[in-house]
Amino acid sequence: MNTTTTTISKSEKIKDVLNRFRSISPDIFGASVITMEGFMVASVTLSEIDEGLVGGLTAAMLGVGERIASEMMNSRMSQIYIKSDNGYIICNSISDETVLVSLVNSDAKLGLIFLEIRRILPDLISLI
Repeated sequence: MNTTTTTISKSEKIKDVLNRFRSISPDIFGASVITMEGFMVASVTLSEIDEGLVGGLTAAMLGVGERIASEMMNSRMSQIYIKSDNGYIICNSISDETVLVSLVNSDAKLGLIFLEIRRILPDLISLI
């Protein structure tokens, strides 16, 4: 009997979760899981977005966020977001080593986006 076993990598499983998250709202145009060092674990973004740039800049932002949370609040960072004219970049801690980066249109209802992020984080935590 000849059977074929399909193995799905951790990266592909994370990508499936990110695709499901992105499909929740048309306002979410990108989602990535990035290490604190700026390395991309998995990403579902528009093709014109440079994943290397996202990773590098996110790592820089996370370093500042961690330092501010530690020094000013004596706590760990759990979320950072930046608002621009074109939308939001929302970073949520998944683990000590990884973060969810969500790229969201400026018209998005942030309360709903934050709710969906809270719903998706346990799925990502279980895969990391």
